[in-house]
Amino acid sequence: MSYSTLIGLLAGITIVLVAMSMGEGVSLGVFFNIPGMMIVVGGTAAATMIRYSLANSFSAIGMSFDVLKVNKEKTDLNELVDITEELIRLVRAKGTLAMEDYEVGNRFYQNGVRMLVDGYSAELVSQSLHEQTKLLTDKAETSAGVFRSIGEAAPAFGMIGTLVGLVQMLSNLDDPSSIGPAMAVAMLTTLYGAMIANLLALPIADKIESWAKNETYRQAMIIEAVGSIARGHNPAVMRDLLEPYLQGTVNPKAKDESGE
Repeated sequence: MSYSTLIGLLAGITIVLVAMSMGEGVSLGVFFNIPGMMIVVGGTAAATMIRYSLANSFSAIGMSFDVLKVNKEKTDLNELVDITEELIRLVRAKGTLAMEDYEVGNRFYQNGVRMLVDGYSAELVSQSLHEQTKLLTDKAETSAGVFRSIGEAAPAFGMIGTLVGLVQMLSNLDDPSSIGPAMAVAMLTTLYGAMIANLLALPIADKIESWAKNETYRQAMIIEAVGSIARGHNPAVMRDLLEPYLQGTVNPKAKDESGE
């Protein structure tokens, strides 16, 4: 998990909990209401499953863990360029099969190297890697959509819970003991919906989209790097080809759409 994500999540939860506990004579238990949670959490889950399949919902949860966990792969672009130069020199000295025992440290890059070792043509390797990138982009887009759906549904069901609580309260005005629980449902469901949307669902959706954008950019550079290895470019030519990626002047999406 990135430091910004961890700090933001902990800070958000801490601030809300501290604010809840600051009221005189009020404990955190006051903010725990099972009927309210049932309305918001259950309703949000139901609405999300109506919009997306169960498989997509579970896939989104899995991708959120992938995005938030610590990434142990080599992701620095300059480091990947240096690895490409090492591979080019290795192939020139000992042939393509010499890459078989070379550990790149990046799964996507390793897939490309493995295909070269297996004898795939440069065009076929490029096509396969582009397909992998497209699948990743589509999966990330769907996963972000699932969390945005949660972010939209949670406040809505919070409002539904508020209306339910108000109806219960107004229908039992002759019984003072029922007003408190009904009012709790009315107020707390709005709180639950807002917290789920703004502290969890929407930030995760943004995080997935940001991660996918960075990963797509990195993979576009790796595809160029693998192509340089396959075509036998010398290290200087390879670095010239990859320099725009290091400078951030390449738009992989536009390049894909142009068919290049």
